[in-house]
This record gives sequence, structure tokens and C-alpha cells, in this order.
Amino acid sequence: MTLVRLVWRYLHDKKRLLALIVVLQFSQVLLSLLLPNLNARIIDNGIIVGDTSYIWRTGLLMLGVSLAQITCIVGAMYVGARTAMNLGRELRSDAFRHVQGFAATEQHKFGASTLITRATNDITQIQSIVLNSFAILIMAPLLGIGGIVMAVLEDAQLSLLLLVVVPLLSILIIGTMKAMISRSVLQQQRIDRINTLLREQLIGVRVIRAFTQEQAVAKKFDRANRDLRDVWLQIGLLWAFLMPTAQLVVGVSSVGVVWFGGQRIAEGLMNVGALTAYISYLMMIMGAVLMSGFMVMMFPRGQVSAGRLQEIFDTKSSIASPTQPLLFPHRPRTYQLREVSLQYPGAERAVLNEINVELRPGRTVALIGSTGSGKSSILRLLPRLMDPSAGTIFVNDVDIRDLDLEKLRSTIAFVPQKSFLFSGTIATNVAGVGRGNTDIDVERVKQALRAAQAWEFICELDDTIDAPVESGGVNFSGGQRQRLAIARAIYRCLPDAEGNRSADLIVFDDSFSALDNATDAQLRDALPSYIGDVAVLIVGQRVSTIRNADIIHVLDEGEIVGSGTHAELLTHNSTYQEIVASQMSEEEAK
Repeated sequence: MTLVRLVWRYLHDKKRLLALIVVLQFSQVLLSLLLPNLNARIIDNGIIVGDTSYIWRTGLLMLGVSLAQITCIVGAMYVGARTAMNLGRELRSDAFRHVQGFAATEQHKFGASTLITRATNDITQIQSIVLNSFAILIMAPLLGIGGIVMAVLEDAQLSLLLLVVVPLLSILIIGTMKAMISRSVLQQQRIDRINTLLREQLIGVRVIRAFTQEQAVAKKFDRANRDLRDVWLQIGLLWAFLMPTAQLVVGVSSVGVVWFGGQRIAEGLMNVGALTAYISYLMMIMGAVLMSGFMVMMFPRGQVSAGRLQEIFDTKSSIASPTQPLLFPHRPRTYQLREVSLQYPGAERAVLNEINVELRPGRTVALIGSTGSGKSSILRLLPRLMDPSAGTIFVNDVDIRDLDLEKLRSTIAFVPQKSFLFSGTIATNVAGVGRGNTDIDVERVKQALRAAQAWEFICELDDTIDAPVESGGVNFSGGQRQRLAIARAIYRCLPDAEGNRSADLIVFDDSFSALDNATDAQLRDALPSYIGDVAVLIVGQRVSTIRNADIIHVLDEGEIVGSGTHAELLTHNSTYQEIVASQMSEEEAK
């Protein structure tokens, strides 16, 4: 059973805590079973005969038993809650780390919305079942078996009613459980759908408003919301049917016990206290069956959640470090794409065809081309976010697939097209604290900010580099966020106190689009003096951004249709000439 296997994987090393929970629950059940017997003694030996001292002695004993029972219950719940919460924490942590290792293929296979649901809602379901198992699943069988034994000891003949009542309740619960399983699967799928639509609307809110599609989007969400409501109503109806029906069975059973028990008292075969105790034991048995039914009802949804989570753990990333990686090449490092082609799974044609690009230390290489020409695909290949369909990528003539993945990615500083900042301070964002770094090199932070042309506006802030940054950098403008993201990459290219650099290649994925032309030019002019012999790869849409590169590769429909300097391409390459003509006058181009 997937749920049991998954939970045991995280609880097998906590056997002492599990044993303590069982002991505490067992103790409180024994004490609970003792109370009706003591109550029966008070009635038979105290109240009926008028022995007040016996009533006081037995009453105080019952009070002590009750206090001991409460202590055991509180202890069991406390230990069980801590264990269940730790299980949820570890599950979320492992799921998060596992998903972080997914390549683009695996991320596309699942989708962001279902990954979020599985890492939150599904884990919460499993955590809830474990918590209830500690509170109910352990106690219910003990209480049910103990109640039956005690009831038989009180009156064996009257206990024949249990042969009818317990199977009847069991059939009712099992039948309802079967009806719940399919609906639980559907429920989780429809929660995924709600998350998908909500995420789409939040990401595309500007586009939706710009094209006045609010009503169409609202209708789509309303349909998904109604579908989820319908399955919830079905589950609610099953619960609404189960609980009153079970209570009816219990009520009829109680009437039967009082009826037949009263006859046995009239015949002198049973004491009044014994009947009172028997009714209490019957309620315990019925309660145990209902609690077991409650757990059984929860298990289908928990099983579905465990299966969805296990599917994530069973999915291995198509991009992983080799079992025995080669020694990483020494500096200086050259990154080279040789005859690289890329075709996405299920695509009719390749997005890259026989790409040859060499990124040497201290040289600037630029990629330019129309939308969909394959520029971003090349950037995904360098840090092995994807592997090429054909061809090879080398670092100093060593295939990157033979290198340690973490080490490879640590040598590449990347500035994405859409800048993103983390909550913290400017210093922690630039220094990358949280990626294994614990110390901030303040001087390097300041140099990186100067190189990114961000130092001027940083100095205007009250706390300068210690100024707070909200999640996503929403308390800064688009241009300021872009410069801070660029500073974060430059920081890794600057030498530390021992003269070592973290990165050997810095990649700009159209990272200057949010900057004005003057700031763009100042940044590019200052960059070489800061990063030294680090290789630079610029993907740009503006010709002014890439015109001074040592070599420019022109991409068109996944192929390099021209390579050279700005002057060479402007003379001989028609595709580049069209791009330049669309952005500059003839005088500016020269």
C-alpha cells in the first residue's frame, strides 16, 4: 500500500516514539475500560445499599483513574502531533528538493500547478491521516476489543446483540468507503485544475485586462469551481448518509440493550450497575467502530495523495550528475558548442540545428535573431537545464555531461530576461546568501553594484546595501531590479580576497531591455574592467547592445546564418542588415 510504504519510510527510525504513543494509548484505553466497572460498583455496592463511605472511596478512585487517563491522552496527542508535524516537514522538504532537480522535461510533464498541489495539499492530507492514526487508529481497535471483552464479562448472553450490530456497521462503512475512492481521485484532479486556472490568471492579469477578457476568464474559473463543488457535495452527501445511519444503528442497539437488560434485571439475572456498565461498554464499542470508519473514510483520499506524491519521487530527472564525474578542468575555461542540435519531445522539427559557438575567456560573444530563432534554447543548454539532441557541449574539451552538475552550474553566472529578487536585503541578494554562502564580502558587493550602474540609487537609500528587499523586488522599479540582478551575476565574477572567481562565464539573456540606452552603454563599457578574463555571452534584441561584441552570431529558425563583427555582418549578412535597418538609421548603424 503506497500510503503505508511512504509513511513508514519516514517513521521507521522513530520506533521509540511510536512505541511510546502505543503505550500511552494502551494505558488510557485500559483506564477508560476500568471506569464503567467502577461506576457499576458504586451503584450496586454503594448507592443501592446506602454505603456512603464506599461511594466516596470508589469515587476518589474514579477521579484518580480519570486524571491518569487524561495524562495519557495528552501525552499521546503531544508526541503524536510532533511526530506527524515532523513527517509533514520532512515530506515537504524532500518533495521540494526533488522537484528542484527536475529538468524542463519533467516540469512540463507535471505542470507547475499540480506540483504545488502535491507539495502542499497532498502532503497535508498525509500528515492529517498520520496524526489521526496516532489519535484514533491505535486507540479504536484497543477500545473495541477491550469493550467487547468487558461487555461479555458483564453479561455474555446480552452480548449476542454485538453479533448483529458490529457486522452491520462494518458493512455500512465499507460500502461508503468504496464510493469515496473514485471521488477522492476526482477531487484532487479538480483541485489541480483550480490551481492551474488561478495561476494563469495571476500571471496573465495584465493581458487579461488589456484585452477585456475578465468575463471569459471568470466563466472558465466558475466552471472549474462548480466541478469541484459538485464532487465536494457528493463526498459531503456520503458523510451525511453515513453518520446519521450509524447513529441510528447505535441508538437502536442501545434501545435493545435497555429492553433485554431490563428483562434480565427483572428476572434477577443481572444487576442495575452491570446494565449501566454494559451500556457504557456498548457505547465504547460503537464509538470504536465509528472511529475506525472515520479513518477508513480518510484512507482513500490519503492513498490518492500518497500515490501522487510517490509519482514525484519515482520520477528521476533526465539531467543528473554522472556517478563518477571527471575532474573539473582548470582555469582558464572555454565553453564550446559543437554541432549542437535540439528537438523538444513531441515537436515536429528541431529548434536548433548544428550550432557552433565558442566562448573564450575575456571575449564577448553575442546572439541576435528574431523571436523563436532559438536564442533561449542555447542558454538552457549551457548549464544543462536541457541536454542537446545531437552534438556536444565542452568545457576545455571535456563533455559537460561528464562533469559534476552543481560544479558546472556554479561556474556560470546567469542574468535572466525577467529579473527576480529574493526577500532580504540588497547585500544578501547581490552576495547570494542562501545558496550555501554565509558571509557577505561587502567590498565585492559594492564593486558589483558600481559595475551594474546601481550604486548611485543605492546611495540614496537610508540603509544603502542593507536596505530591505521584498519578495520579487516589488519595492524597486523595473530598471532597478534589472541592475540588481546584473550586480548579483557580476559579484560571482569578481575575485575574492584570495583572487579566485566563482564564475568563468557570465550570460545576459536580453538583460538590458529594462535599461535606458545611456545606462546600457555605461554598464557595457565598465564591465570588462571589473570581470577581467571572464567569458561573456549576450543575447540581445537591440543592436546597440551587441554591436561591440568580439563576435556576433545571427540566428534564424534555429540555425546560425552569419557570424562576425558588427561591421562584417553589416556588409555581408542580409538577415543582420534587416535587423539593423529596423532599429537604426544608416548613419547610426555605421
